[in-house]
Amino acid sequence: MKAREKIATESTEVTENMDRTMRTSLCPLWLVAVCVLAASFLPAADAPATASENDKEIVMENGLLSLVISKQSGSISSIKYNHNGRMTELGNGKNAMYFDANGGPVVVPADQESKRPKSDLANPTKGAEFQVVQKGPEDAEVAIFGKPTFWFPFRIAVHYILRRGQSGWYAYALYEHGLDMPAAALGQTRFVVRGVPGPRLFTHHVVDEQRKGPFPTAQEVETIQDATVRLEDGTIYTKYDNTVAEGEHHVHGMAGHGLGLWMIFPSNEFIGGGPVKQELSVHIDNVVLAMLLGGHFGSGGLEFKDNETWHKLYGPVFVYVNAGDSIEALYDDAKRRAREEIAAWPYAWLVHSEYPLEGGTLSGHVQLDDGGSVKDAWAILAPPGEDWTQCSKGYQFWTKTDAEGQFTFGKVRPGKYTLFISGANQFEDLRLDVCEVQAGLYSFLGDWGEDKKLVPFVWKTKKHGNTLWQIGVADRSAREFKGGDNCRHYGNFLRYPQEFPDDVTFVIGKSKESADWNFAQWSWYNKKPVWTIQFNLDQALAGKATLTLGFAAAQPVGGQTTNLQVKANGQEIGVVRLKKSGSAGYRSGCQDSAYNVEYITFDAGVFRTGANEITLGHAEAIPFPTEEQMKHARLGHVMYDAIRLEVEP
Repeated sequence: MKAREKIATESTEVTENMDRTMRTSLCPLWLVAVCVLAASFLPAADAPATASENDKEIVMENGLLSLVISKQSGSISSIKYNHNGRMTELGNGKNAMYFDANGGPVVVPADQESKRPKSDLANPTKGAEFQVVQKGPEDAEVAIFGKPTFWFPFRIAVHYILRRGQSGWYAYALYEHGLDMPAAALGQTRFVVRGVPGPRLFTHHVVDEQRKGPFPTAQEVETIQDATVRLEDGTIYTKYDNTVAEGEHHVHGMAGHGLGLWMIFPSNEFIGGGPVKQELSVHIDNVVLAMLLGGHFGSGGLEFKDNETWHKLYGPVFVYVNAGDSIEALYDDAKRRAREEIAAWPYAWLVHSEYPLEGGTLSGHVQLDDGGSVKDAWAILAPPGEDWTQCSKGYQFWTKTDAEGQFTFGKVRPGKYTLFISGANQFEDLRLDVCEVQAGLYSFLGDWGEDKKLVPFVWKTKKHGNTLWQIGVADRSAREFKGGDNCRHYGNFLRYPQEFPDDVTFVIGKSKESADWNFAQWSWYNKKPVWTIQFNLDQALAGKATLTLGFAAAQPVGGQTTNLQVKANGQEIGVVRLKKSGSAGYRSGCQDSAYNVEYITFDAGVFRTGANEITLGHAEAIPFPTEEQMKHARLGHVMYDAIRLEVEP
């Protein structure tokens, strides 16, 4: 990057010298007029990219777009798009696009506490240094450098790049924590685009194929909970309804009046947290987010020790602007552009030591030892020695296995990784240490067989005897249960009294997961403070029984843990104590990043010939409150991933 910036500085000096030469030359005025006139008639798509500055702002233009960067705030204060020959304002004001972060020092002296920024929110670009890295004509680039401060002990560099002929711009951020920097935490960092204030230009949000709808227009009248409001028409709006799982998500945005603005992630390698990572996408009031790091749904943030050395490049993301006849047409075009950006990754024009332009490829083949299907399991490469759901300091890569258990990672940053295979109805991941990927090399996990096929490595299943029954599929999610595929809206708990007035009773061999097992067991109940699993046995059992419970999410009622009482035919066989895993219950989710699996071992003699039951109940459960009581009651929950009962023969 230093070399590039040096080149840019030298180029600036050459340009300035040329300008001085032209001003002192005897260039005929008629020739200057012709040049200006010719430039004014250049088609928008053929216009050069430029960057110019004065004391207050920097203007980046390419004929299709105009971006104004305020030197006071460090934010883009104006976004204009050439729509049918007219420059249309897409965003203006103080923060049409900005970069921010939640983070700060771990230790704050008592006499400084009163000065702590609200919500630890930092604007690292405010008061920063600016540099026009490139003035064009193919690329215009501006860098904003923020120095570490007491309240934000990180060094950052935010870059905006506008390329010739591109109906969009790129943004990325470089972070550094190092020597002479105190212990610090970083919980969130992001780019945010806001549409023009007042009447909304963009009428619809577009999150994915299922969530393409109008922004609400009613006024807010009451705050219900975090980022959740009641509107004057009685409906509830929460930004969490538009949360996305990062596994295969690459584009979201907003559209209306024939225009669209989209946030495209050409790669998710810098996000961290793996494919189950969930983050925000769009807000009410024409807001589109590029969440680079966040701790929502229990995925965790970052913590650093005194003088700990760390650096990372977040992005680039591509902010794409398009025009079309309908919301659907705009979205289809945005998806097309996303595919192009994904194919172009890594970008040859970004030269930086933290951004390798040549990656490696890693292939493997996995099979379960019991012959079970491995199709659509997640294969994940994560930094060595870390939990893939929680690590965000480094880079991650993921892909899915096919029907034969084969998988291939492409464009992997050179380095060492741990390979995880997650899913395939297994409560515990397969883990292989350590895989090394080198640039330009195609490497394999395993050996070649005589038929020149990659010999699969074996995933040894964890068994505790013969399986009597199982509810759900072990895949870290409650999606297959009732309501799990429709969890992205506020107040899922309000449906429970109507759908399960007698609470859950699941009959093995008769009931269905999608109809008879709710995706969340709330700490409020209707008639019974327990959920019941009923099953029949042809004969009494002896020996050791094991009940395996996978938990996709857990939320204590008020204490430190969720205390789940487990009984077999009325006899307590265990109490499961779970810490908070995230906030899936009230943030419109059906899983958190943090996952728990518990094994309860007990005497199988508790079961008898004929009818048997297992019950699961919150120790703190209370009857379902009235609407008025709901405003003050504490709601806890557990979300089951899968439950399996096994008995040793």
